[in-house]
Amino acid sequence: MNQSEVNEIQELNSFKYAWYRNGKYSVNVKSYLTLGNGKANETETEEIWEIIPGEYKHIDLLISDKKYIRFDAQMKPFYEILDQVNKATENLALLLNEDKTIDNIENEEVITDKWEEIKRKELRFLQLVKDSYNEIINIYDKEFQRIDDNIKANLLYQILFYPFPNTGVNFTNEGQFKEREFLSTLFPGEKIVYDTNYQFVDNKDKFQMNIKGNLKDHTGDFDEIYAQNYQKALNIPLEYDLMMEGEYIYNLDSVLSEIVFHVKEKLNEKMLYVCRYHIQLIP
Repeated sequence: MNQSEVNEIQELNSFKYAWYRNGKYSVNVKSYLTLGNGKANETETEEIWEIIPGEYKHIDLLISDKKYIRFDAQMKPFYEILDQVNKATENLALLLNEDKTIDNIENEEVITDKWEEIKRKELRFLQLVKDSYNEIINIYDKEFQRIDDNIKANLLYQILFYPFPNTGVNFTNEGQFKEREFLSTLFPGEKIVYDTNYQFVDNKDKFQMNIKGNLKDHTGDFDEIYAQNYQKALNIPLEYDLMMEGEYIYNLDSVLSEIVFHVKEKLNEKMLYVCRYHIQLIP
């Protein structure tokens, strides 16, 4: 190890990944989805997420109402349902692992009780209006029965609460994180397993970590259900692929200040999903 590498590791050892700091973040999500019919649905939303530190490894997360900057008017009823779903999870009590990922949701019972109230007071009307709305609400109802697993498998939460390498004597400025799995957008209910590598970039006025991720595997009934049905419907080869790349910026106090993260799920040229997550600390 040369002297410059030694100096770089010493500098990174001063990085403490200070999630214990209270902060508000602007969370902007821009997505592009096409399902093979030539029509693309482009959406852009924004929320404010407030992180409130508690005791060791405990975090409270407060999420504002979602602002729709751009959306397809035909999707309005779906977004109305989704807004009510989000209200059930607007206050989260989280316990983090040592690597800063989410260990579990500590107020799971509060969330499910709130969801039951929302179904009764806000969503019952839509259930009676149209069978398709009722079906969507029933799908979410089943998902709330495993809300802990679903939040941990939600990619946005995984991006914000990203694993971080241990900074110590054996620290290296590049390496690989353990594999993770997230809920697919193209294939509802399917979990996609992925690997990610990290690399630190030398910046004098900030800490920067770059991320690259790739598909490792998929779970569930992908081959038996989705592959057969989609191939029959589209009559084209299925070549699922996943691309991830992210840039994490931390200030000199080790506080997260910005994330730009891109994800692309691709089945083929006619069926793909691209999403950009832009998360910024609000001064």
